[in-house]
Amino acid sequence: MSLLITAFGAFDGGWNCSERLLDALEDEREALAALWGGPVAFVRLPVDTEAIADHLRVALAAHRPTHLLLMGQAAGRAGLSLERIARNDRDLLTPDACGRCGALGPVDPAGPERRDATWPDLAGVVVKLAGEGMPVALSDDAGRHLCNQTLYLALGVEGLNAAFLHLPLLPEQAAEGLPAAQGGRPTLPLDDMRRAVRALLLHSRRFAAASAAES
Repeated sequence: MSLLITAFGAFDGGWNCSERLLDALEDEREALAALWGGPVAFVRLPVDTEAIADHLRVALAAHRPTHLLLMGQAAGRAGLSLERIARNDRDLLTPDACGRCGALGPVDPAGPERRDATWPDLAGVVVKLAGEGMPVALSDDAGRHLCNQTLYLALGVEGLNAAFLHLPLLPEQAAEGLPAAQGGRPTLPLDDMRRAVRALLLHSRRFAAASAAES
């Protein structure tokens, strides 16, 4: 199995917690590859609704992963969210990096209304993470911003196991007074996010091995 993990760049007037998490994960690339049981690659995506399809296409062509874990910032959420659904709609309440906002139409005019996440056993992942004391839940609302758009695009790739992990803000974002953190929004430490990703990958590897043994 091969894995691609992505994050987004600057967004909502400041740096993006998903990019900080990606930096931390990339620092332990070899350990993650050993945990996953195969190669792990990392890509940073721009918060650009018109360019994201091309950037995702290039990343997938370059790394050819069997599994894709997308990560993004969800200011206001108190815990981690694993998204089960992506909708064919773009309605940006917060401008993207190029200033685009508002109702921008479908992600793919020829695509279905929704697509379901293809990463195996997301419910089992949530049980695993919750059992280790992490704040986590399944979600049926990935929003209508780049997070939802990128997941929708990824789920249209045949044979790709894809999921989206939404992240709360980091304490450092609140301490710096970034726009996304205004109003006392919840935060989660970086070490907890790293631990969650490691637990997710280990569970998924074991689930894949068990499924292969049964077949």
